[in-house]
Amino acid sequence: MKGFKILNFSLIILAVILLILLGYHLGKNYDIAIDENDDYIAISYSINEQKMRRLMNLIEHQYVDDLDTDSLVDRTIDFIMENLDPHSMYIPKHNSAGNLQSQNGRYQGIGVEFYSPKDTAVIIRILSNSPNKDKLFFGDRLLAINQKNVIEQNVDSIPAYIESNPEKNIELKILRGGEILKVNVDRGTISSPSVVDFYMIDDRVGYIKLIRFVDSSYDEFHQAILALKKQGMKSLIFDLRGNAGGLMSVAEKITDEFLREDQLIVFTQDKSGKRSYRYATAEGDFEQMPLYILVDESSASASEIVAGAIQDQDAGTIIGRRTYGKGLVQKEISLGDGSKVRLTTAHYFTPTGRSIQKPYAINSEEYKKDISNRFMRGEFFSLDSIKKIDSLKFKTPKGKIVYGGGGIIPDVFIPLDTLRLKYLVYTQEFEQALNYFIFKNLDENLSKFKKIKKEHFIIFYNADDLALKFIQESSTVKHPFEPKDKDYLATYIKARMAEMLYDQETFYRVWRHQDEIINKAYEIAHGME
Repeated sequence: MKGFKILNFSLIILAVILLILLGYHLGKNYDIAIDENDDYIAISYSINEQKMRRLMNLIEHQYVDDLDTDSLVDRTIDFIMENLDPHSMYIPKHNSAGNLQSQNGRYQGIGVEFYSPKDTAVIIRILSNSPNKDKLFFGDRLLAINQKNVIEQNVDSIPAYIESNPEKNIELKILRGGEILKVNVDRGTISSPSVVDFYMIDDRVGYIKLIRFVDSSYDEFHQAILALKKQGMKSLIFDLRGNAGGLMSVAEKITDEFLREDQLIVFTQDKSGKRSYRYATAEGDFEQMPLYILVDESSASASEIVAGAIQDQDAGTIIGRRTYGKGLVQKEISLGDGSKVRLTTAHYFTPTGRSIQKPYAINSEEYKKDISNRFMRGEFFSLDSIKKIDSLKFKTPKGKIVYGGGGIIPDVFIPLDTLRLKYLVYTQEFEQALNYFIFKNLDENLSKFKKIKKEHFIIFYNADDLALKFIQESSTVKHPFEPKDKDYLATYIKARMAEMLYDQETFYRVWRHQDEIINKAYEIAHGME
C-alpha cells in the first residue's frame, strides 16, 4: 500500500511538471505566459502533451486523496528550476514584492539594522532616512513586535517580518538601559543607496564605491561623478568589489559614460542564435578620463559587464582579482498568480566576443563551491594559479590579450594579503569574535561615543589600545602579532566601530588606508599623470 501511494504521488509529480510546462494547472487552460514586459508566449500542444493533459484530468477527477495543489506546484517548479542552469530560479508569490524591492533599491521597514550578539536582536544603526530616528537608538534590545516574542529568533528573519506587516505603525517592546519600554514606530519606504561612498583621495583622484545595480544606481553614480568633477577630479577609481550585479540596463548606462559613441558595450545571444547589440551613445561625459576599476571574486554579472567592456575597449585598467564569472542573462516572467520565474534566456558576451560565464553542470555542487575551490588552489594569492585557456584568447583593439571562460582576469593582479592577521580577518570564527568585541565596547561606552562627531572620529580616534586588548583576550588569536599586524587590526576595529556608530560610508573612509587594492590604483593613477 505504501509503495502504491509513492507511485501515485510520483505520477502526479510527473504530470504536474509536464502540465506546468504546458501552461495547464488543475483544469485551467493557460495558453499564454506573460513576462514583465507583457510579451505573450504562445504555447502549442503536441500529441504527447495532449496525452498528459488527459492524464491530469483523470487524476484531478478520480484520484482518491485530497491534494495541497499550491504546495505541490511550488515544489515542482522549484525542482524544475534547480535542474536548469545555476541562476534560473522560481520566485513564489510571497517573495515577489521583496524581489521587486531589491531591484529598485527600496523596501518597507523601520530603518534600522540589527545585530545579534547572543539571543536578542540589538539595534546597532539607525539609517539616515529612517522615520524613527528620534525613537530608536543604538543598543536597544528588541523583545517583541506587536506582542510577538522575538527573543531567540533568528535576527535575519526580523526585517522580513517587519516588511510583511501590513500595518504602518508597529509596536515594539524594547529593553533600554535596564528598562522595558513600548515604542510605537512607523514603517515606511526605506531607500538603500547603491553608491555607499564617494570622495576625493587628493586634489586629482576621485573614488566611488557602487555595491549594486538597481533602478536608482545610475542617477546616484552620475551625481557622485559630477560632484567629484566639480572638486577637480582628473581620474577615477571605480570600486565594484563585492558588487554581485543587478540590472543589466543600468550597467550599460554607467558604462556608456566612459565609452565613445558607437563603441560596443555588450551583446547577447539567445537560444535561436539571435544576437542583440548594445552600443555607447553620444551621452557619455567622461570618455577621456583615466579610469581604474576595482574588482574581486565577488564582482559578478552587471559588474562584469562594466569591467569587461572597459577592458575590451582599452578604456581603463582593471585592478584586483578574477571576478565571479556569471555571463547568463535572466528574464523575469510572470506565471499569472503573482509568482515568477527568473529564467536564463541568453548568454552575454564582452565586446571582443568572449563569454565570461564559468563552466557549470546541471545542479552542480562544484559550481557552488567554485570560489572556495579557487581559494584552495591559491588563485587569490598568485596570478599564475588562474587557469587560462588558449582557445579562449581574445585581443583588444590595442592588442592586449584577454581571456574568456570564467570571469574577468584583471590587468593588474593584487593578491589577498597573506599576513597572519589579514588572513584571519577572512575566517568566520575570528570575524564573529571581533564583531562581538567591538559591539560590547561600544555598548558599554555608548555615552562617550555619542559625543564624538563623525569627522572628528575619522581623523582623531585611535583604536590601538582596543586592538591590543583583543589580542590579549581573544581565544581566536592563535599567532604572535607583529607591530604591523596590530596597526592593521586597530584600523579594522576603528572602521567597524565607525560603521556601527555612523554608516557604511564611514567604514570605507576609515578602511581606505589599509586597502591594498585602492592604494595600488592610486599609485597607478599618479604614475599615469
